[in-house]
Amino acid sequence: MAKNARLYMFRFGGSMLAYMLVLIGSVTWLNGSEAGPVVRGTVALLPVIPGLFALWAVIVFYRSLDEFKQRLLAEAMIISALLLGFGSFAYGFLEGALGLPPIPTIWIFPSLIGLWGFVGCFQKYVVYR
Repeated sequence: MAKNARLYMFRFGGSMLAYMLVLIGSVTWLNGSEAGPVVRGTVALLPVIPGLFALWAVIVFYRSLDEFKQRLLAEAMIISALLLGFGSFAYGFLEGALGLPPIPTIWIFPSLIGLWGFVGCFQKYVVYR
């Protein structure tokens, strides 16, 4: 494994470990606390901090790649953003027409990242074969 990939795995993995620990701690505290809205909002946003370190790790790793790999990742992200945007657009019509339940916004980012991975795999093994 290349040095930049090992460093990325260390940074991203550490960020995700910190994210999980902070998330568990904040949810546990929120479930047992009756603090005011400012404190509850602050505690609810604490998991965002290690999440920002994970985003930083992705950006640093992306910049360490060669131009072709950067192009593959950028194209995969654009395609996934378009698919997610179009899918949410279509679902909005179905919400109105069929009375489907709204999808919570917390699922937008994980859906985008999941689509990015799927499109990246598809693109790497089919399109650029």
